[in-house]
Amino acid sequence: MDRPDKQIQDVAFCTILRNRIFHDGILAKGSGMIKNGENGKGIASRWYPETLHDRIIAIGRVKQKIKFITGDAFDILEQNKDNRETYFFIDPPYTVAGKRLYNHSDIDHEQLFALISKLKGKFMLTYDNTAEIQKLAELYHLLYKTIPMKTTHHLEKTELIISDNFSWWKQRAGQGGNNHSNSLQKAQ
Repeated sequence: MDRPDKQIQDVAFCTILRNRIFHDGILAKGSGMIKNGENGKGIASRWYPETLHDRIIAIGRVKQKIKFITGDAFDILEQNKDNRETYFFIDPPYTVAGKRLYNHSDIDHEQLFALISKLKGKFMLTYDNTAEIQKLAELYHLLYKTIPMKTTHHLEKTELIISDNFSWWKQRAGQGGNNHSNSLQKAQ
């Protein structure tokens, strides 16, 4: 991937391939390749061509609406906090596993919550479900819900979705997710 003469399509394919063969798609140093995959399926447990194809096609349909920015997320949030036309998807380094999973994991989580509470546009964050993060969401009057997830070792846990609006949320029987006890009303 580091060769300067590589075509953009080659770089894209190599990135997708690395994402699929590394644990949880983590590309940071220290992340290892999958060994057995889920249920012993090896690479087949993470390589599903039809789904990858469909996702790439779907992204292609809306690519003119997507902008990836390389830079300091705090600066970008600050610069765009009054833009009502912006949708922020924020996936910060988790407080528990961040140091293991990411090259750059040391952030000021409270500063992030303070900035998010000022956003005029729509936003969604994913976060680890910890008392610290729940407390920050409550402190800044942010809505949150829990959703089930599985770890690399197939342990069932929950993580948080924090958003400006959960009107899209549909609780279905048997699908998990907490729709009541963790819900907060954002201060207007």
